[in-house]
Amino acid sequence: MREICERLVDAYAALDPAAGARDMGVGLNTDALRDYSPDGTARLAQFMDRAREELAAAVPADAAERLGRSYVMDWAGSYAALLHRCGPAGLVSALTGPPASVRMGFDLAAPAGPDDRRALARRMSRVPRAMAEYRSSLQKGLDEGSVAPLRCAEAVADQCERWSGGGPGGWFGAYAAHHGALDGGEDMAGPAAAADAAYGQLAEWLRREYLPRASRADGVGEEVYRLWGRHCLGAQVDLDEAYRWGWEELERLEGERAAECARLGPGLSFPEARDMLEADPARRVDGVEAWRDWLQELTDRTIGELHGKAFAISEPLRTCAVSIPPEGSAAAAYYTPPSEDLSQPGRIWFPTLGAQSFPTWDAVTTVFHEAVPGHHLQVGLTRSLPLTRMHKLSFSPGHGEGWALYAERLMDELGYFERPDYRLGFLSMQLMRAARVVIDIGLHTGRTIPAGRPRAGERWDFDVAVDALEAASGLSSEYCRSEVARYMSWPSQATCYKLGERAWLAGREEARRHQGAAFDLAAWHRDALALGPLGLDLLGEELSALAREGRGDRPGP
Repeated sequence: MREICERLVDAYAALDPAAGARDMGVGLNTDALRDYSPDGTARLAQFMDRAREELAAAVPADAAERLGRSYVMDWAGSYAALLHRCGPAGLVSALTGPPASVRMGFDLAAPAGPDDRRALARRMSRVPRAMAEYRSSLQKGLDEGSVAPLRCAEAVADQCERWSGGGPGGWFGAYAAHHGALDGGEDMAGPAAAADAAYGQLAEWLRREYLPRASRADGVGEEVYRLWGRHCLGAQVDLDEAYRWGWEELERLEGERAAECARLGPGLSFPEARDMLEADPARRVDGVEAWRDWLQELTDRTIGELHGKAFAISEPLRTCAVSIPPEGSAAAAYYTPPSEDLSQPGRIWFPTLGAQSFPTWDAVTTVFHEAVPGHHLQVGLTRSLPLTRMHKLSFSPGHGEGWALYAERLMDELGYFERPDYRLGFLSMQLMRAARVVIDIGLHTGRTIPAGRPRAGERWDFDVAVDALEAASGLSSEYCRSEVARYMSWPSQATCYKLGERAWLAGREEARRHQGAAFDLAAWHRDALALGPLGLDLLGEELSALAREGRGDRPGP
């Protein structure tokens, strides 16, 4: 089992180097890029099928192998089902599509010397071919009727045009200028210019050939949505129950938020409270560098305060860097994990969307989500567990995003939102995640808005979703439009946060019921995270067994 999982990591990273770097911290300085042609995608699907066959024939020798086998079988099976069913339309995403993945791979690179920089120059020289392969897949989709929603394709075209620079001096050119000439007289300028041009040509082709034939539907339909849910959540979800629960959670949180607004001022509505906070210069940070420094200081301080309190945070995980990604990235903050050996730290990225002044009221909870005790603690800890290699380097969205949202809830329980403006930000982000559940399910499966809610009886579309998200979160229209475009291109991922948090809270409550006065929160965190990433169905089973039996045969940190 361990030997199989060792090989699977290297084989997967060779097939999809961007995913290997982004998701696993493997091959950060590789010179390779994925083959995005139809043949390349077919090889990736075949890899998933073979992985399942190998693992099905293996017999786990211990708890770590049992967990690893269950996780990888689940992941590979659901991924293969998506590749076989969704075709080229599944590659059109401004967040996870090839243009974004290829560019992000350079963000994650850590050139330590001339050999690494030469490898990155070779990788950059392969960007035009990768974009041509991607275009061939999209053309195949056009020929076969497998097309993405118009708004998703528009977002990718806009992204490519922005990164191309509209001519000389695009993102790759700036990257090459920053890294300078390579030893031996080579430099990246030539490959960078070709990469910028390839992105510009892709944007032009998308506008000319793809957009006129893109789907005018905003959703994928219930059949495909269930496949995405099986992959992102690792669960068979009762969509009617989840949709109903999402509305109930929205109503509960709206009541809590109204009470928090009253703490800021008698009779204040949420829009009034938000506008007051955003207009207050004492609750803003001016300048991008000052903003990054403010986020970094909060991250460092939180790590220092939580170590030894609710968690034991090992030395390599006490560093989490904050960076600002280039314009054209998605609007939401995101996390990239540390390298496999933890020598390169995990990093949180905060897009600015061109702003120069930043309100702080809703940012504190996002730092807790992305850094500690959220993604950075969870993913970094998993790297050091005695699990099989494929398992400990993986990320399951329902498990991971659910934990990060649970982490925000935990920080509220620990008293970290003592200021009403920060707690209002926490509640607004919770409301946004509850709104995601109903928007995502409704948008993709055609469910209607229930009685008693604004626009009752209507079916979801892009504009209805943007309005609902803006009302729930208080975030800007631009941000909400970017978010809804993300939901359209990544079905069910938006539900991972709240449905995953629900699974973590249920597991904790079950442990409290079984263990009574002996329940130890820090020990539960340690043992629950030691299971590694699991789909929500598997996580529920393991947390239930943990509550009844204690650690048992489960691997320790």
